[in-house]
Amino acid sequence: MIDKILEKIILEECPGDKVAILLSGGVDSSTLLFSAKRLGKKVHGYSFQIKDQPTYDSMKASAICEKHNFDFTLVEVPTDNLENDFKTLANKYECKKKTQFECTFPFMYMYPKIKEKYILSGVAADGHYGVSKRAMMHYRHTKDKFDEFRTGYFSAENPAGIRQLEMLSKEYNKILSAPYLDKKVFDYFLQFSWEDINKPYQKTLIRNQYPEIDDLKLKPHLNLQLVAGIDDIFETLLNNNIINFKQRKRVMDICRDWANNKQSTNINPILQEVL
Repeated sequence: MIDKILEKIILEECPGDKVAILLSGGVDSSTLLFSAKRLGKKVHGYSFQIKDQPTYDSMKASAICEKHNFDFTLVEVPTDNLENDFKTLANKYECKKKTQFECTFPFMYMYPKIKEKYILSGVAADGHYGVSKRAMMHYRHTKDKFDEFRTGYFSAENPAGIRQLEMLSKEYNKILSAPYLDKKVFDYFLQFSWEDINKPYQKTLIRNQYPEIDDLKLKPHLNLQLVAGIDDIFETLLNNNIINFKQRKRVMDICRDWANNKQSTNINPILQEVL
């Protein structure tokens, strides 16, 4: 059963008595929270919001921890240093895609607040379920196509920006555990079709193995950057001539420009000064 697989991974990768959890208002991080609790670990949930603007994620994470008497820390992420933060994301943390920039951004502020040595993250879990727009449109209808989607997702160079979380963990002397990227978890899910996993409701397969989740009344979860409005915040960079040095119309193109220029060995001297 998947709950036993997750518990075994956590036991092996987080041997300490205390564990931090990057907690959202979704199913995936909640399964890790309750797995850690079942193992008798002292759990500390961490969530974030942009400045003083509560989100579904931050409020749900706080409510979950209060209900189950877990320690909880809410990190308020500032936006007044966005230009420099973007440069840091590109140059120090080597973000390439728009989602990597936006998803790594809040963790730059969360990691300094984490007290525990071991950190649990549900990163990349959605790859097992195929609930993205692309997967729903093109890959869920047959198991062969669904297998193709899952294999491609998890064989990518940097699925769900795990590399950036690993860099942050190393920087702050933490040990990161991302159980949903473990091959044992991949092999477990691969035996099921999309319908087996997501019918009669999204992520039903794993929800059924965590009755603790039933009382939480969790909604189908959007990506963390969308819930927090980070995508809208990054849209303001379109008006920043330092960051948007090619006058792009889309943030994804700005991110690509910075990634490409960082990889280049022959950067324009003017741009070199900007970078």
